[in-house]
Amino acid sequence: MTWVRQGPLWLVFALSLAISGVGVGQMVDAHLRDAGSVPAALAVSPAVPPAERRAEPPAVSSPPPVAEPTRLSLPALGVDAPVVGVTVGTDGQLGVPDNPAVLGWWRGGAWPAAPRGTVVLDGHVDTREAGPGALFRIASVSPGATVSLRTADGAANYVVQAVRHYPKSALPAEVFDTTGNPRLVLISCGGAFDHATRQYKDNVVVYATPATAATPA
Repeated sequence: MTWVRQGPLWLVFALSLAISGVGVGQMVDAHLRDAGSVPAALAVSPAVPPAERRAEPPAVSSPPPVAEPTRLSLPALGVDAPVVGVTVGTDGQLGVPDNPAVLGWWRGGAWPAAPRGTVVLDGHVDTREAGPGALFRIASVSPGATVSLRTADGAANYVVQAVRHYPKSALPAEVFDTTGNPRLVLISCGGAFDHATRQYKDNVVVYATPATAATPA
């Protein structure tokens, strides 16, 4: 399975989403930490075992003030996937659901429809055992596509603004930003596949901004 590997530190999705897993990078520079950023770099490779290094977000997290997301819908790609909460493990790395059909929501980041910060979702792009994951075609999504993140209280709707590819070692710290304008980020792996390391060389990051206020269930 593929894990997302971390690059820069202060969280700017990241899917880990040719994500087969989330990979660990080095911690963010001191000046980034001072700026209030979150760790970074979710790098994924479809054949890397769960023990592979993953992302390394901040260890501090608190219960969200609203209902957690339970499902993500991205009609343009035919995606309707369950979402589960993930946290930072004792190894300091961000968890990713083993099942590539399931996405992980970072509990240390923003919650759906939060007035500030980034809602971060990650997931495997594929795995050797299960094949394509929910974010398998995430790199092909176009700006303007709608994304709905459902909770027990309703749904938070977003509109895709941009799709970016970054080397695994250079995932921007802003991907995990917890204090900036509200948005949704999906992280996964992509780019060329290195058959020697059995990893994708890039991370694919989809940025989306709120479409409207949360709608009633």
